Amino acid sequence: MRDSAHVGAITAISELRGRFVEAGEAISRTVDECVSQAARTLTWVQGPQTEHWKRQKRKREQKHASAKSDLERAKIAKPDADPRSFVDQNRAIKKTKAAIEEAEQKVRAIKRWSRELERQLTLFRGGIRPLSGAAEVDLPRAARWLKALEEHLGGYLAVAPTLPAGMDATSDPADEAPTRRIGSGVRGPDQEGDAP
Repeated sequence: MRDSAHVGAITAISELRGRFVEAGEAISRTVDECVSQAARTLTWVQGPQTEHWKRQKRKREQKHASAKSDLERAKIAKPDADPRSFVDQNRAIKKTKAAIEEAEQKVRAIKRWSRELERQLTLFRGGIRPLSGAAEVDLPRAARWLKALEEHLGGYLAVAPTLPAGMDATSDPADEAPTRRIGSGVRGPDQEGDAP
């Protein structure tokens, strides 16, 4: 029987513990960056993009009103003119009307995508919660456990076990137990019957 366990690679435990710590930090950092980027995108859509297209709609409505006024002024200046002669003014009105419709479409799209981005961000946060929990709780806990294991094994190696006199670390006491010869006439406690 061996009197001590063979403990050879405590440094491997230390390296594994270091990798757990690094992995936890890397996962936490990546998760935070992903959530932050998604939140920034949502803020951008709900803030600057919404305001931009609302302003564009107002400006385009003003241009449309101006194009209508230009048509009315042209009609007043030439009351007897053929209505087809106001082609430029009518073209400007159609163009500004199309621009208003585009801006309204963008505002509607921003509202729709804003709601969808909020929903997706909530789902994303819920989906990565287990990964985030593992990085913030499980991996540090495992690293602490490995550190304690490393300290215990280090303490074990620091205290060498004492051996009985006349025995070395490679001998097995079971090998030195007295053996009984068959037919020696010595009965053990588990033997029954008469002696030969």
